[in-house]
Amino acid sequence: MNSSETTAKSPDAGPAPTEQRLMDAARALFAAKGYSAVGIREIAREAGLTIGSLYHYASSKEDLFLKLMRRNYASATRSAREAATRGSTPAERLANLVRAHVMMEVSDSNVWRLNRSELEVISAEARAELVALRDEFEQIWRQLIEDGIADGSFTPDDPVLARFSIIQMCNGVALWYRPDGRLSLEEIAAVISRQAMALLRVG
Repeated sequence: MNSSETTAKSPDAGPAPTEQRLMDAARALFAAKGYSAVGIREIAREAGLTIGSLYHYASSKEDLFLKLMRRNYASATRSAREAATRGSTPAERLANLVRAHVMMEVSDSNVWRLNRSELEVISAEARAELVALRDEFEQIWRQLIEDGIADGSFTPDDPVLARFSIIQMCNGVALWYRPDGRLSLEEIAAVISRQAMALLRVG
């Protein structure tokens, strides 16, 4: 192992090359076969590591899965927070948040799909951690909508249902979007933004 990989890194630093190779292998296998069908030895083999080397980076398959999801949520939450503060009005901030969410979903659709489909097969402790990360992400949406209601910009019939509906619209793009489709990703995000504003009854 290269000595640089064992050097302590700042929280914002990316993973070491070997660790990144391991995470890429886990992501690819989970996406292709599903979490339950993949074994830890298969992940090690795909990454070109021995089992002993793998356990230096993760204690189990579930630990690998959680590492993937923690990184995705950390990146998505940073992006969403930044987007939700850009714009002079709640409607502008909403459009920026929709765009950021759509782009995030499509950029790593396999991992987000796994996050939603595999919650029932991981341990209760792991599931609780992922739900907490999801709630932290959704709090950004909740706060933006509450702020818009407070200043009269949004007048939804049901704020909670509107929030759920908008998030599901954004989540769903990764399931059907194709780069060669009729609309670009930017155009899709713009359409969903208008639909979101309709649900929130933007004044």
